Amino acid sequence: MRLVVGGAAWVLGEQTGEGVPRGIFRTVCLTCGADSGAVDDESVWVERWALAHTGALPAHRQYRLVSEWFLRVDPAHGNPLRELERGAGA
Repeated sequence: MRLVVGGAAWVLGEQTGEGVPRGIFRTVCLTCGADSGAVDDESVWVERWALAHTGALPAHRQYRLVSEWFLRVDPAHGNPLRELERGAGA
């Protein structure tokens, strides 16, 4: 069965659950391209990496913080899929 729900209400939220990080973070030096490497859930480690990198190379002072967040779209109240999924245990 195929169900098309045009104009239905949807809710965008953060994906949560077992094994899903809150976010993935890394920092890239804009001077040389060095990369902190990616870490899950907390950006503090990559921020400290940037401070240490500048400590070793004082002319390197600009960085890009790259973050990935995991989002999910679910049917909102009034969307017919909401009741169908609840009935199916989704």
